[in-house]
Amino acid sequence: MDYCANPCPSHATIFDLLEGHGHTSNCPSDPVVTSGIQAPTVIAEEPSHVLEGEGQSDWMMWTNFVMNLVEEYAMAAEIGEAEALEPRTLAEVKCRPDWPLWKKAINEELETLRQAGTWELTEAPPDANIVGSKWVFCMKKDAAGNVIQYKARLVAQGFSQVLGVDYFNTFAPVAKLAAIQSVLAMAAAEDLELHQIDIKGAYLNGELTGREVIFMQQPPGYHAPGLVKLVCRLQKTLYGLKQSGWHWYQKLVEIMLTHLGFAHCDVDQAIFFQREGQAIIIVLVHVDDCTIAVTSITLIADFKARISEYVDITDLGELHWLLGIKIKSDQECCTIHLSQCSYIDSILR
Repeated sequence: MDYCANPCPSHATIFDLLEGHGHTSNCPSDPVVTSGIQAPTVIAEEPSHVLEGEGQSDWMMWTNFVMNLVEEYAMAAEIGEAEALEPRTLAEVKCRPDWPLWKKAINEELETLRQAGTWELTEAPPDANIVGSKWVFCMKKDAAGNVIQYKARLVAQGFSQVLGVDYFNTFAPVAKLAAIQSVLAMAAAEDLELHQIDIKGAYLNGELTGREVIFMQQPPGYHAPGLVKLVCRLQKTLYGLKQSGWHWYQKLVEIMLTHLGFAHCDVDQAIFFQREGQAIIIVLVHVDDCTIAVTSITLIADFKARISEYVDITDLGELHWLLGIKIKSDQECCTIHLSQCSYIDSILR
């Protein structure tokens, strides 16, 4: 092993290790650490000789460098465990001790895509623009920062799409934070019930038009047996496509306005409401998360039953967590407390 004459500990920082840029030693030729924090298989060895002109001070400097590097690896690993760092690639996730949980999440995602009829396998035309695909992994956490769900999402690499060829409209509104705060304030003042639902595979409910012909590579690591050379011709929108948000929003508007009889909020197009006498239902939409403010529990149950006729939902019960904000409601005092302690703790770590 070759050694750099003047090793510098500053080259191996925690941020480099977290981002997967750090080396297993100070030599640029040594392997780069895989992103997601993995301890090096070989820690820099003691040099077998002292270069001419160098003395004990150089050896001490090298020893300090190695010790600093080990400490940084240990600290980075501890941060990674505390933050539950999410894997970035399929190869990386397969090396983790929680691989069985991720594998289950991948299989669930593939089954959801299959049931939705998201694509059909076909041969790509010679001049077709083939969009790439990749896996995105994330951990859903509760208000205390504990991991409650492993999610694997197959996404299209929409950066290779061409405007006017395979996509046209992209705009899709989400509920603004100011609007969310206003509804929460209203819920506190009017003693409204707050619940939350999650739309399963929201973007898969959008349908591509006849002029949006999109070919995508098969899911990495999960090609159809014996059909490796085929590509997916998308029938439904998929996460990552530039027009997916727009198509999902159009589908949501159709469901809420046409089928369920809701009205749009004039100042925020991602808020829907329905009023019958003194009863009112307010639905705030942020992509696939729906927050419901309503005057009675029975109306919540009725709304969940009606919307589940058009999309698959996950009933998350009472609202406790929204966009990284912990929400605690005290109906006796007519107050709602908002907290971002988990976010602050993660910064301080």
